[in-house]
Amino acid sequence: MERLWPRATLQSCTGTAKVQAQVRDWTHSFTLGRFLLLVSAFLFALYPDVILGSHSFFDRDFALFTYPVAYYAREQIWHGRIPLWNTLSDCGIPFLAQWNTGVCYPLAWFYFLLPLPWSLNYFCLGHLLLAGWGMYLLARHWTANPFAASVAGLAYALNGVALNCLMWTSNLAALAWLPFVVLYVSRAWTEGGRMIVVGSLAGAMQALAGAPEIVLVTWLILGTLWVAQSKELSFKVSFLRLALVGVLVGSLSAVQLLPFFQLATHSDRTAAQGNSAWAMPADGTANFLVPLFHCSKTTFGSYFQLSQQWTSSYYIGIGIVALAIIGAWKARSTRTYWLILVAVLGVLVSLGDHTFVYPVTKRVMPLFGLARYPIKFVIATIFALPLLAAFGVTWASTQETGKLRRCVSLCAACLLGAIMVILVFARVSPAADEVWKATLMSGGSRAAFLLCSLAMMVFICKTPNSDMKRFAGFALLALMGLDSITHTSPQNPTVRNSAYGPLAGAMNPVPLPGQSRAMVSLKTVAVLDRASFANPMIHCIANRGSLFQNWNLIDDIPKANGFFSLHVREQAAVNSLVYQPTDYPSGLIDFMGVQQLSADDQLCHWVFRTSAMPLITGGQRPIFADSQQTLKALASAAFNAREIVYLPADAVGKVSATNKTLVQIQQREFSGSRIAATANAQAAALIVISQSQYPAWKAFVDGRPVPLWHANHAFQAFEIPAGEHQIRLEYHDTAFHAGVAITGLSLLVCIALFQRHSRPHAPILATV
Repeated sequence: MERLWPRATLQSCTGTAKVQAQVRDWTHSFTLGRFLLLVSAFLFALYPDVILGSHSFFDRDFALFTYPVAYYAREQIWHGRIPLWNTLSDCGIPFLAQWNTGVCYPLAWFYFLLPLPWSLNYFCLGHLLLAGWGMYLLARHWTANPFAASVAGLAYALNGVALNCLMWTSNLAALAWLPFVVLYVSRAWTEGGRMIVVGSLAGAMQALAGAPEIVLVTWLILGTLWVAQSKELSFKVSFLRLALVGVLVGSLSAVQLLPFFQLATHSDRTAAQGNSAWAMPADGTANFLVPLFHCSKTTFGSYFQLSQQWTSSYYIGIGIVALAIIGAWKARSTRTYWLILVAVLGVLVSLGDHTFVYPVTKRVMPLFGLARYPIKFVIATIFALPLLAAFGVTWASTQETGKLRRCVSLCAACLLGAIMVILVFARVSPAADEVWKATLMSGGSRAAFLLCSLAMMVFICKTPNSDMKRFAGFALLALMGLDSITHTSPQNPTVRNSAYGPLAGAMNPVPLPGQSRAMVSLKTVAVLDRASFANPMIHCIANRGSLFQNWNLIDDIPKANGFFSLHVREQAAVNSLVYQPTDYPSGLIDFMGVQQLSADDQLCHWVFRTSAMPLITGGQRPIFADSQQTLKALASAAFNAREIVYLPADAVGKVSATNKTLVQIQQREFSGSRIAATANAQAAALIVISQSQYPAWKAFVDGRPVPLWHANHAFQAFEIPAGEHQIRLEYHDTAFHAGVAITGLSLLVCIALFQRHSRPHAPILATV
């Protein structure tokens, strides 16, 4: 039934087989290869220096998170280590389990194996091509119109959200796989057979990409699509197929999901954190028509809405909006009704607390609270509008000129009127830092693109000459591409590759892994959070030299904090003590091994601290206390980590050491998978390690396992008897190893199912 649906829809639009043949006659020129070549040309027009290899992206999270994380993972892999644990950030933090680090995403091996930064840039740009490819296939399957598929694919690959996501490998990859998942999973529950395997693999690729919110949006889209199609399908068969795909996707992704779920249960992220911060503004729907409405300009030229800065744009193209309206209005079918629902709900949820939808959704589905920033759900709208536009193109391609002109004229008049109202409102009530001339130019130029696009669409449908139709079709695609890439200043400015190369730092001595750490002061963080320099190279040097966010990963410098989506709960609580708007608790940062503290009065300058303690110490007198008492004591100026260590109250009676004891420690190894040393104690003593405690770490004394306690709320401690002993900590990530086994077994199952269904009479799943 799935294969017949597009044909039936097209037939209802055309009315005659002759018109269908004429449509196919000129649209067959819009092949996938030509479409990808067109998208590549637009990407080259946007980023010629990146594609030629001389420059790299750097703005916002690309340099603060994406590149350093990719660099760290690549370095670990090249040294033969699986990057399960990161010793350089947050006094130690799970790395692979973060999910958005991309360690388990198969395509990430492109930049793991090839030189940075160009390989990472190509990875990101390549996923824009992948996004367009997927949407092209989905729209072609649903409309049987390659030209309409090209329109949808171009809009999905080059819209404001997709271009904004160039700074995140995880969000971009998940966005790219979304149409593939919808296409092949929907075919799986309709056709069964091989499609179950293909849909499962597509879903697993998206899940491994590392963007939980986009994965959630994808499966909500699939769920509503299945409900919309349920009347035309066998409920039992389609449901079982969908359930089987879900199980296979989860099991294929287990290598990533199991470590992530373990970290999530021990992280500082809770459902209560989900709020309307960075929601679409109440008047944000205007930006679908006038992209710079109520936006302010940054130092590098990009524009942002003041109330949300997750994406610098969600503009999808004024021509796409017009064609989507026509598709929703005229191309009536179950799919178009469903797409309208997806598009509208995407906007309503993105508006956060400006409407009742987001608060109600959080109450019904508490897990929604784990997804910060409601604006992310605009992705559902960005997915639906290109498909509605494809249906609009398909409908328009088969209509008589008079009817089409009336429809297009009414649509154009409504959108031009809306643009005029938006411009008047911007003039009367401008936002802070909004430049009226920029908003006026934004609205005026989009109005021009609207008229040109709709006029070209009418011409395509009016002219009887197939060659002219093809020429006008490519001209329309060019117009829509220009609309997308010119709707705002470049969203992703670039810098010379040398910004990521060797850099002479002002820090002396440089903290070494396993020995000491650096810490960025609160004032420096406040300055760098808001400061940017007009020269991209100076901007990068200032941030890198100050070790802002994750820049420290590039230079292999351990730091007391870090920039990740999930932080170990207890470590996050300790960091909140360190970054109080008062003097630092010196005893606490001594214990954390902070040897270099950034100067408050000058960027890239550091103050050497002689009082920093080694990361492995021993012999402190234990004090047993609950979490609140411990945190209060750590924040006190009287806290002396050389003399005392705070242990949890449930350790009473299980630790025999009661007094301060002399312990000599000779450290031999301190890595992300193993810590080893020799300790000689005069009496039973505690060994205290200034590293985040996490369940995967196990302690051993002379080869025998011993209990590992939370020390000073977030760190590690275990007991040794009197005398000389070999001590070690090892990182045993059972969740990861179990995930590897489940994923491997699931791959074998998928291979077996695929091979079975390649036979002529495979009974399994054909009727399930």
